[in-house]
Amino acid sequence: MTMENALNKLNYAVNRQGNGTSLDVFVIDNPDGSPRWIFPANAKKPLFLKFYHIEGTRSRIFALLSRFLFILGLQSFMYRKETFYITPKVPANELLIDVMNDAWALFTGTKGPNNKMVLYSECKSGSRFLKIPSTDQASRIVEQENIGCQKVTAISPESFRVPNINAHDNGILEIEDIGIHGKRCNTFSNPHQHALCELYSKTAYMEAPGNATCLTEGRKHLSNASLGSDSRIPKNLIAKLNDLDKELNGISIMCALGHGDFTPWNMFLKKDNIAIYDWELADDTYPLAFDAFHFVIQKGIMLEQKSWRDIRKELNADVAPWLRALLSGTETEWEQYLKLYLFVNITKHLDIYMKQENWHDQVHWLMATWNEALSDITAKPTNGRAILIDDVFFMLRDKDYATIKFPDIQPRTLSAYSDIDICLQKKDSKKLVNQLKNHPLVEKVILNKRSFMWQVQLILGNNEILNLDLIWQLKWKNLEMMDVKTVLERTQPNAYGIKAMHPFYLKMYLGFFYGLNNARTPAKYDSFIRRDTGRHNVTNTLIETAHKEGRIPKKELIMAVKKQTTNKGLYALKNKLAYVFDTVYSMFNRKGIIITFSGVDGAGKSTIIEQIRYEYEKKLRRKVVVLRHRPSILPILSAWTKGKAKAEQDSAETLPRQGTNKSVLSSLIRFSYYYTDYLLGQFIIYVRYVLRGDIVLYDRYYFDFINDSVRSNIRLPESFLRAGYVFLKKPDFNFFLYADADTILARKQELDRDTIKNLTRKYLDLFQSLGRSKKSSHRYIAIENKDLKDTINQIVRTTTGKAA
Repeated sequence: MTMENALNKLNYAVNRQGNGTSLDVFVIDNPDGSPRWIFPANAKKPLFLKFYHIEGTRSRIFALLSRFLFILGLQSFMYRKETFYITPKVPANELLIDVMNDAWALFTGTKGPNNKMVLYSECKSGSRFLKIPSTDQASRIVEQENIGCQKVTAISPESFRVPNINAHDNGILEIEDIGIHGKRCNTFSNPHQHALCELYSKTAYMEAPGNATCLTEGRKHLSNASLGSDSRIPKNLIAKLNDLDKELNGISIMCALGHGDFTPWNMFLKKDNIAIYDWELADDTYPLAFDAFHFVIQKGIMLEQKSWRDIRKELNADVAPWLRALLSGTETEWEQYLKLYLFVNITKHLDIYMKQENWHDQVHWLMATWNEALSDITAKPTNGRAILIDDVFFMLRDKDYATIKFPDIQPRTLSAYSDIDICLQKKDSKKLVNQLKNHPLVEKVILNKRSFMWQVQLILGNNEILNLDLIWQLKWKNLEMMDVKTVLERTQPNAYGIKAMHPFYLKMYLGFFYGLNNARTPAKYDSFIRRDTGRHNVTNTLIETAHKEGRIPKKELIMAVKKQTTNKGLYALKNKLAYVFDTVYSMFNRKGIIITFSGVDGAGKSTIIEQIRYEYEKKLRRKVVVLRHRPSILPILSAWTKGKAKAEQDSAETLPRQGTNKSVLSSLIRFSYYYTDYLLGQFIIYVRYVLRGDIVLYDRYYFDFINDSVRSNIRLPESFLRAGYVFLKKPDFNFFLYADADTILARKQELDRDTIKNLTRKYLDLFQSLGRSKKSSHRYIAIENKDLKDTINQIVRTTTGKAA
């Protein structure tokens, strides 16, 4: 009925029964089959391109092919044809357009309550646009454009042009075509900046805290969205907007007249001047720079489908410098106006979209990008991981997935040491990872790929870590325990809308997972094992029996699993090959690192090492190996006479620096023995641990020989001992932990005050000397260990990028 409605508005009676003059038209459809562009079958030019934003290779090719078709007269082979029979309702001289003789094209507009059609025509009197509203709401918008154009015209703009307009009684708005010989421009360039500067210089004013109309309206829209029952509006989006609202509360805002839809497709660039259309959203309550942000963001989403991270880069490059200059002399940061833009624009559109029964694809694009933008600007050092967890489930909202063993809590409150296991199809796993790679809070994505799952490690800008296991086959070694597709067909949302594995399948999974690994099911899952899920099979009976009797029926479970179709014949062979590949790959897919900790006794090394070990094992999910002082390929010297156990016991019970050796020869022999351990051991440690991806932590290292050789009962020149370090493989990070003498003596009384001060000075000098070059400056780090938490955070921040 689109064409009929347009013709009726243009004062033509329309029918399909053959009464009247026949009008043949061609139709180009939207992907959903609805008409997008309509034009006369006898058209000589593709005037519908006046509605098409030609920028980029794809759009240029489309425009070129369209013109080529018209030149060859092949329209009938490409476009759908329709015929209407029309009769003018008024005399010819009163018609806005002669559809039988004039050149024209009709754009049907965007679906929704604001829908309006736009007709472009070329005739002897010139070219023009006719805006034809389809709804009462659209009529009000068209009237608003008339008012908006009058407002802008009243300020007598010099750096941009506004079209002449003519409002007709039937609601149609006639608009002058001011884009002739102009071109589109996708870059926020000088002409755009000059136009907005003029607009602001003539209309800007300051709103006192709490009085800004744009914020008041935004809060009304946000309240409606919060109280509404539209499940399409993500809860975490609402939560972020509420957080942003609190942040914006109580600030003064500079407002001005704005266009409201300042985008590349609503303007043409003509030399150093721009011609701007579509002033229907013009209002004098927009926050400063609203139009500038809208230009870059809307273009990035709708035309280029960029991620927020890429859009933000463009804002930083093109808008930020201009806005900083505009705000010079004030204490306001340009990002405050970015936050205002996002709050005002998103809340306004949420109110619009809640009234639409069906959303077009672009709404989903906008929602996804807005969510990323809000994550970016509301994130703080303490809540980045929480926001990212919410966003993971936002990205999965339209996907089939099932979390495994996920607690019934707010997702964002998940422990920093907990990961998230998710069952989903492999294709959805790939999409999720690609989205996360572009997430503004994610600095690095580490993928550990296996044939049946991906282990995904997300490292945030503040060095927080989120681990995800994306599983498309539930396997134990070479056996497939359960069918993921079946699991995904029956999920159960928890109280927070997170889809979880159904209790029946969770019970099976827990039994398989712990039973096949010879482990007792943890007590926290007892309720799941005992639960009567209403369905029974051999596997669940085995699990229940095992739970009651306290034994693990591994053999029975293996037999039950092997009977499944996916573990027979060619499937079995495929699973075995995949298991072999996974095993080999996991051994060498990423290298580990070596970190050393040095310091005088009482500096807190042991405590720090245990905490760091826990952090790495739980957050980085890496095996951690702790070595004392040296590789220990060779035993301590006294082991040759006392035996290894007795020698190690005596060493542990003896205070440091108690050796009485004074002989240079004896010292040289002792040093040569231990140096051989370092020289040969470094390669063994590298192959045994580092190549397999383990993290090696040294509690003391070779630096003790250089600075405190007396501790090892060695008395040799420091320069000689330091020269030995040249031939050793340099650890990835070396930390010297120190504290003032009083603090150390309060912890331990093994060394006197002067010795503590002397050793601390020597270590600081050594680390400063070793870290002088740019190449090695990051390797040697001295930390005053005053506060345990601060020290651990600094070490984790320094090492996470490489340790992960």
